[in-house]
Amino acid sequence: MMSHWVSRPAVLAGVLAFIPFLFNASGCGSGEAEPESRGMLIQIRGELRVLETESEQARYCVDSFCEPNYIYYAHFGRTRPKPAPSQPAQPPQPPQPNEQLDYSRRILKLPDAWRVTQGSSEIIVAVVDTGVAVDHPDLAANIWVNRREASGARGVDDDGNGFVDDVYGYDFANSRANGLDDHMHGTHCAGIIGAQANGIGIVGVSPRVKIMPLKFLKSDGSGDTEAAIRAIDYAVNNGAQVISNSWGGVGRSQLLEAAISRAVSRGVLVVAAAGNEANNNDQRPTYPASFPGVIAVASTDEQDQISSFSNYGQSSVFIAAPGSRILSTVPGGKYATLSGTSMAAPQVAGALALGLSLTGGQTSASGAERLLQAMCLSAAAVHRDKTECGRLDAFEFVRRLVGG
Repeated sequence: MMSHWVSRPAVLAGVLAFIPFLFNASGCGSGEAEPESRGMLIQIRGELRVLETESEQARYCVDSFCEPNYIYYAHFGRTRPKPAPSQPAQPPQPPQPNEQLDYSRRILKLPDAWRVTQGSSEIIVAVVDTGVAVDHPDLAANIWVNRREASGARGVDDDGNGFVDDVYGYDFANSRANGLDDHMHGTHCAGIIGAQANGIGIVGVSPRVKIMPLKFLKSDGSGDTEAAIRAIDYAVNNGAQVISNSWGGVGRSQLLEAAISRAVSRGVLVVAAAGNEANNNDQRPTYPASFPGVIAVASTDEQDQISSFSNYGQSSVFIAAPGSRILSTVPGGKYATLSGTSMAAPQVAGALALGLSLTGGQTSASGAERLLQAMCLSAAAVHRDKTECGRLDAFEFVRRLVGG
């Protein structure tokens, strides 16, 4: 199995998100939907542009490559989603006085892994999602800050990266500075990756990591290809070593695939959730789940079984991790328990951040492949009929990296 994996040019893929407390767990409709889109997407002299009108499309798409500007969702499914209710069925809970370690920490053997490393503030994980509540007491100290913008002049692109006042990342959904969360999904994913060890609430997989907030999904949990590409390019160009994606859709975008390829070629580890329809991704690929180079993650439950909703694929899903009923951060300084491959993917992103803290934060393509090989070889030997490597074992992963 391992030699088959190593022979590929890049790791395999996965994507999407599922929150039964927020969305219909049965799928979001009946029948498989056609990919949704908004206008046509074109790249003109290296710049992305959405062509909204038929006249624009007729003018530009005759002689240039155009594709639908596909819509992606935090509550992803192959069927058309229903609108999400404004509040979850279980309201978020206020901060707890002591850190809570749920079953996922035991299954992943994180307390043992933390005796090897708790990560490093030099490692940056970009959360491409609905944004992040940067003021959450369990996240604030671990939020990536663009120092030149923070100390610069308001209204000026102080660091020359093409974005003005982007102190806390960027909001590509609304074209404004700072990737702040007006949903809850991105904050929940961020907490799984890197909630700090401060004695309250929870503790993330990599409690000393830096989280880069990048918002491309709107307050209703939807976003388009153009915004997703811009967010991924921003993450790469501003130093992220890992990009965590808990979203998806059914449209295969060549331009999005190219953006992911740019990231992978620079050694950035692109993680994404595998999906939530109990679908075999080997037979029916999902996107960006099935793009080459994406690290697809399936979900497991408290019994260490594949979650009933989780997508899978022996050759298309890299690894599994806990995703059922995971406690994490949400806006307002609160916490909530959510489920889905959306929650499994950040577990792997956090574990990769732990690994990078032991390897000097390498960003080469060959170094990324060695890191993933170590993760695959150290995975628990379960669910290899549903994933390529098995189930993530964070302790065995970091122990292998230090030669233990």
